[in-house]
Amino acid sequence: MTEPPDDAFFHNMCLHAGVALIATDAQLRIRFWNPAATRMLGGTAEGMAGRPIGDIVPEDRRELAERLCERTLNRGDVGEFEFDYRRPSGEALYLAVTLSPIVAADGRRVGVSVYLRDVTRRMELERSMAEAQKMSALGQMAGQVAHHFNSLLGGMIIALEYARNSDNPDLLCRAVDTTLSALTRACRLTQGLLAFAQGDRSQCALGDLSEVVGQFAADLSPKLAAAGIRLELDIEPVAGCVPTQRIITVLEHLTANAREAMPDGGALRIELKALPGEPKAVLRVADTGCGIPAEHLPHVFEPFYTTKSGGHDLENHAGLGLAVVHGIVKEMGGTVSLCSSLANGTVCSIVLPLSPGPGTAP
Repeated sequence: MTEPPDDAFFHNMCLHAGVALIATDAQLRIRFWNPAATRMLGGTAEGMAGRPIGDIVPEDRRELAERLCERTLNRGDVGEFEFDYRRPSGEALYLAVTLSPIVAADGRRVGVSVYLRDVTRRMELERSMAEAQKMSALGQMAGQVAHHFNSLLGGMIIALEYARNSDNPDLLCRAVDTTLSALTRACRLTQGLLAFAQGDRSQCALGDLSEVVGQFAADLSPKLAAAGIRLELDIEPVAGCVPTQRIITVLEHLTANAREAMPDGGALRIELKALPGEPKAVLRVADTGCGIPAEHLPHVFEPFYTTKSGGHDLENHAGLGLAVVHGIVKEMGGTVSLCSSLANGTVCSIVLPLSPGPGTAP
């Protein structure tokens, strides 16, 4: 039977570990620094001993690191975070950190162990993939823009050519009507693309979010009832204001998508709740419709991407609705996410910052 490992065994194991390993005491000051930490971060065990653990983290991430270390020490949580690091030689690294409590024999937490891994290569690969995906999406969007505007311009050219070669006043009027209609659709497409790229930057009066959502729901209810759709509301009072017209635009797009997903009726649910402890609110629009296949979900906020049966029909299914929602919410400083399944329908969740009082949003 082998002897149980002694303290020297564990010391040597940590000393020669292939990952950078640092240990602190209960005051979060460095007590142990292995050679792998020296190779990764510079410094020596003697030179780093007694220094606060936050000193190894850049200033922009130091508060987070110290907060996570305190939580690990006080609550025993395992913490993780990442940060950019530049070696004294100038080489840039991206490091992943795992924090674990050091527990004494009597159960007391007496320090924090800090494991660091160099994940620079992984991040470079992820960034390269993200860039490739972005360029692919931009290429697809450029193709769709060209397709839509080619259709519009082609229709105008044909109508005007007929009118130019004819003395028929009725034909001239129809050509003008056709051209005006095409230009109107082109304007809507352009406005949708601008909303996706920049948000809605027009001046907009602020209104109480609960009242705006409640009034929108009241106006929408008869249309839903006529389509056999049940409206369910869970709207809580929230303390703050939002740009009224922008929220209405967001709700119009989300509820229009929900209605189209339930051609045979169903339930549409609108929820509004305050986010505890923050000047933010969560707005959700959920439906019991056909849902979105999983392979389409990563693309739903891309301009001109649509899963509707009408395809890229210029009049009704240009694929800009969720792109516009994304642009408006992002410009307002919020976030938007969507989850969906073919069995349970779709839920769109929006986190919105709230202004303290009435006025006008720029």
